[in-house]
Amino acid sequence: MEEGKIKNTITRSFELQDYRIKGTELSGFWADLLSKEELTVEVNYRPENEKVFSPAETEVLIREVCGKCNSFEAQLPENIKCEVTFKDFGEKVYKTAQPDFELKPEEMDEVKVAYRFYVAYYV
Repeated sequence: MEEGKIKNTITRSFELQDYRIKGTELSGFWADLLSKEELTVEVNYRPENEKVFSPAETEVLIREVCGKCNSFEAQLPENIKCEVTFKDFGEKVYKTAQPDFELKPEEMDEVKVAYRFYVAYYV
């Protein structure tokens, strides 16, 4: 997309491989265009070679998911934003570049997240 371009509608999503994170496999993937201004993409991450994520691996995965959201938003027109809801952590929401975002990592067999892309303001 052109840098700095502004749009009032969401016309596409990123591809499946864009949501992949090294050391994980996708055990679920759903995209739902709620309106022309809002798209949600739900992704379930499982450990690639083990039964569970250790607390340290969960922490790394949380940081990777937040980084993905930042990367996605950087590729979008400036008025389209990205946020991520961590479904296994009380629906806590990360908004891009949020410096104080913290979750208490624990051992988990799967981490479920929902990326939300939305038009933040209109031009």
